[in-house]
Amino acid sequence: MSVSLSHPQPLGIFPYPAGLLLLPDCTEPAADAARAALMRGAVPEVMPTAWQFVLDALEGRTDAALAALRNDASALAGYNRFVLDGDEAGRQRALNDGDAVLQTMTMMAMFVQGASDVLPDATGSEGELRGNTLMARAAASLDAGNEADAAALLTEGIAACQGSSPILAAQLTSQLAQLQPNLADATVQRTVALWRSAIALAGDTPLPHLRGDLRIGLAITLHEASGDRRDMLVEAVKTYQDALHHGITLEDTPETYALAQNNIGLAYLSMPMTDAGDKLRHAVAVQSFREALKVYTPETHLEAWASTMLNMANALQYLPSARPEEHLIQAVETYEQLLEVRNKAMDPLGYARLLANQANALAHLGMFQPATEKFTEAHKLLHWHGEAELAASILEQLERINAQLSTVATGSDATTGGGA
Repeated sequence: MSVSLSHPQPLGIFPYPAGLLLLPDCTEPAADAARAALMRGAVPEVMPTAWQFVLDALEGRTDAALAALRNDASALAGYNRFVLDGDEAGRQRALNDGDAVLQTMTMMAMFVQGASDVLPDATGSEGELRGNTLMARAAASLDAGNEADAAALLTEGIAACQGSSPILAAQLTSQLAQLQPNLADATVQRTVALWRSAIALAGDTPLPHLRGDLRIGLAITLHEASGDRRDMLVEAVKTYQDALHHGITLEDTPETYALAQNNIGLAYLSMPMTDAGDKLRHAVAVQSFREALKVYTPETHLEAWASTMLNMANALQYLPSARPEEHLIQAVETYEQLLEVRNKAMDPLGYARLLANQANALAHLGMFQPATEKFTEAHKLLHWHGEAELAASILEQLERINAQLSTVATGSDATTGGGA
């Protein structure tokens, strides 16, 4: 027995449960355009009546989708009802139908729903059906800690479906790219090539966040592998910015937006300074950190907030400006906010580094007395906790402050003496 299916199927493109629904054959005039839209991750402008249940599922109207399938006694409709609400009669109808594709997809749905631990068998399936099945098997291998098997299954799945379903292939490729750093033979070039391939496969899909997420993946790979290579840092920044123009927004994806903005700031600060124009990147870095802090707060993301605040404070100290004092004051205030939430007893070294950074900003402002007090406390903490090298560097800074104070005092004495 063979189930009448329309090909290709938009399997795995949309979130569950819509991403597991199967389209029956349809001869309605709108079918070709609707299928083309679904295959690129778009909601069709006109949906054939026979596929209305898919549109209802995509838009969260599960009851309406089930109502559209209620009078259909076919095994395929039974499968779709099982996907939508776990309908037991529909599951049995699909399993007992005798169609290999429908049996495989029912096993897939059971595995995804957690109703069965038996993995779907990809044997005999082709195209996007095979790619979708192999994706599930790869996920199971990954859960079992077998990354090499997961990578092999994903590679096979990409080859199977990239012709019939580029969007599904893009998602499989992104999963494979994320595995690369954990594989013994992985290289940066291989991982970058996979992310670029995923971006190309995704094309202009309107799927929420997919295009932006793929670019974030590429940017992070470039950033983490850059070291002090300026060219890779520049490319990473461009790719983060590209992601912000392809679906990563403060309103829709705040956490990914904050991650991208913070990383842009870090990349700019990591770039070697080679000309006057590079100094302007400090200003861009500070602005990026400020954007990230629209999302990160002490109440919602304490660690990310503290890290971003520290990055911003450090950048403010060296921000080129006609009014450097203003930025130094902002840095001092930012360090103070961090000191208020840093647990001195639990993290004495982190506390000491904050004190030293704040003291440095105070010294640049000419506020030598509070700078000396904070440097002294930082030195004690570092010395007590075995950070001899850092403690010694702070002593050098204290000596420079004392030398400056002596110079000022000598000049003052000379002026007083000369006027007596």
